[in-house]
Amino acid sequence: MSAAEPGRAEQLALRRRLLVLRSGRLRGQVVEQMQVVQPALVWADRLQDAWVWLRANPLVVAGSVLAVAVWRPRRSLGLALRLWSGWKLLQRARSVGSTASRLF
Repeated sequence: MSAAEPGRAEQLALRRRLLVLRSGRLRGQVVEQMQVVQPALVWADRLQDAWVWLRANPLVVAGSVLAVAVWRPRRSLGLALRLWSGWKLLQRARSVGSTASRLF
């Protein structure tokens, strides 16, 4: 063992301690910064839970849609037409976007 090896080990130990301290500070900063987006994450969790529930209960959804269609047929038809038009517009926009991306 040479005389330089113990000094190297001390340097590495010091560097490790400094890195651990820096890591702790960075972790604290991340926690502080995440507080800003916390409400958005809560809403995203709620939407995901709602989507899971809707997918697990399709009969409830279908029954609700049918009840609204029977109760307010004219309004339901108008809403259905607007949804259909929006869907077609979205498909057209995607088609134009994919065509444009192929050209450029």
